[in-house]
Formats: sequence, C-alpha cells, structure tokens
Amino acid sequence: MSSEFQTLVKSKSIASITPQQILDAGQGVFLDIQTSPDINAINKLIASFQHIHSPNYGQPIPLSGQVSSVDGSETILAPSSQEVERILAISAEHTGGGAPVIFDLTLGGMVISTANAASPGAHIAIAITSPLYASKNLPLAVAVTSGTAGDLTTSCASIKISQ
Repeated sequence: MSSEFQTLVKSKSIASITPQQILDAGQGVFLDIQTSPDINAINKLIASFQHIHSPNYGQPIPLSGQVSSVDGSETILAPSSQEVERILAISAEHTGGGAPVIFDLTLGGMVISTANAASPGAHIAIAITSPLYASKNLPLAVAVTSGTAGDLTTSCASIKISQ
C-alpha cells in the first residue's frame, strides 16, 4: 500500500526530482503515528536523492573536474539544474596583438573581479580568496570592458560537489 507522499511523487524520476518538489509533496505530512508511512517514504527518498545528487555530501565528486574556456565576453561555467560546481582556478590569456584587454568576472551577473588587465601575449591568474561556487542561477562569466574581446581567452577549472 502506497503512502500519500509516495502517491504524490510516483511520476517523478530520482534524477529529475528537486528538493522543492520533495518539500511540496511532504507539506501535508505531520509528525504523528498516522503519518509514519509517509515519514519513512520521505526519508528513503531523501537518502536516494543524496546518493544521486550529492554522493559525497558537499565534497568534490571524483572524476567530475573540468576546465572550461571561452573567447571574448561569454559565460564560462553554467552548471545544469541539479549541479553545483566549486571554482578552483581562473586564468586569462591575451592571444592577440595591440592594446591590452580589460575585463570583469561575474557570478550571476554580480561583479566578483573587476578591471583585470591582460597585455598582448600575457597569461594571468585571477586570485580566488574564498570558496567560489557556480550553479544554474549563478553562472560564471567574463565581460570585456575594453580592448578586442576576441583576443581574450578565459579559462576556469572546476569540480562538481552536487549533480
């Protein structure tokens, strides 16, 4: 016999369910003896969700590291709906000639590093002074503010902590 909670989530796959959907389905479950089957079902679903989406509970997921690169003013890293990635390093290279390229780095549209300058032929590292994370609604991007945008290649090393 299915609990009320199980009936509400029966058409969801474990890969696509979100924490908000779990909260919505569990909204009518109260902490009493009559809802014990629902509470057990919620606990099982949450444990399954964690094993799929956050197998290491916020620690880096093995073999999920990557380096993403873009030319000009572009989004460097845009995780999907269930993903959170920790940004480990950011660098930029001026591959053209002529004037320096000045650029900002943004996270979700908020400037996190401003007026970075890359001279022709230069390869620069951007200092990351505290943990930096990207998610679907907080993508990491570069915005060229001066110089030839196509002359700038920006790269980011990251690793998933939630999938």
